Amino acid sequence: MKKSLDTMRSSAILNRGIIKSHIRFVQMNNVSLAFLCFALELPEPEEESFENAVATLQELTDFSALLLCENGRLFTILKDLHLHRAVQVAKNIEETLSKDTGVSVSYAALTIVDKEDTYDSLMERIERYMRQAQKFGKGKICYGTARYDFCTKGGEEEIFSTFFSEHKSVTLYNFYNGMPLSEDATVLGYANGLLRLKTSLAKAAFLKNEPFTFLKHTLLPDTLKADIVNAMPNRAEVILTNLRFIDKSPVDRENIRVMPGEPIEITIECTDGTEVYGFIHSLAVNSIAVKLKNRQEYTRCFSNGETHVMLAFDLKEQQQRKVHVRISAVLFSKEQEQVVFTIYPNHFFKQKIEGYIALQQSRLITIMQKMVLNFYQG
Repeated sequence: MKKSLDTMRSSAILNRGIIKSHIRFVQMNNVSLAFLCFALELPEPEEESFENAVATLQELTDFSALLLCENGRLFTILKDLHLHRAVQVAKNIEETLSKDTGVSVSYAALTIVDKEDTYDSLMERIERYMRQAQKFGKGKICYGTARYDFCTKGGEEEIFSTFFSEHKSVTLYNFYNGMPLSEDATVLGYANGLLRLKTSLAKAAFLKNEPFTFLKHTLLPDTLKADIVNAMPNRAEVILTNLRFIDKSPVDRENIRVMPGEPIEITIECTDGTEVYGFIHSLAVNSIAVKLKNRQEYTRCFSNGETHVMLAFDLKEQQQRKVHVRISAVLFSKEQEQVVFTIYPNHFFKQKIEGYIALQQSRLITIMQKMVLNFYQG
């Protein structure tokens, strides 16, 4: 009778085979895979907590392979994600596990598989990040690539210097009346904490009146924020300083948000029949911010803890036509005299909102073009 492998050896071989197969897949295809390794802190009862954590992890990772290592750590694969997006997913996993299951991530390591990686080089990098994260403290996620370690204390200056010497383009983001404006820029040089970029004349003219800008690149794990030292429209150049990674960035909003060019009255229809009135402050396909006319009316509307309402308002279309919109909404947040609702428009109203946003984008672009023209005309 043939001898079978013991459970521990079988588990180690199984894990190694799965990891090696993913490395080969990256080497044979133009895809991006992130490997996430983490240690968990389980509350009592441990068995139930672990089961709930596994179920949640499977949902959050689109049911990717979940490996259990000898030391009790978990290992999973995040598919088709560049580094900056993988970091966001890892942070969301950490927050969701804590909120929904009470399970905490003690420390974690994340890296992108490099085409030159072997099993040993990849695992060495993950182990190094795990040791770094453990030293930093509870909840720390250390991450990087085969070339960039973003977890080293005080290492950002070296990272930026190396990165901008190797990569000669970056995308700049700013906002005008809530509308994101993006443009690719060419790296002219980076030295002594100053980044010089070549951009368009229009972008340089716009940045002349801005205090900061955002930068993104697929190989950067998070959005960069930088202060504007000088913008030179005549040379189409901009100089940036104080580059730093930010965890939460307005650049990552899934839907464009615009501020209306004219006052739009809105009615909040409460479940008890009360009506609260205000004006739309900003609008996206999935949310609306409302400036209230009367705060006392708002208090009466939501005094019983109810958060579901109906919203009614008119949106301008082309040729000065208007469409009446009536949609279901859920209260998301309130700050002073402004409330924000998550909205659930049907297909028809969603198209109307998208059309209005497109109109506002065209209007804002026209305004910006006039600003640039006025700048050059003196």
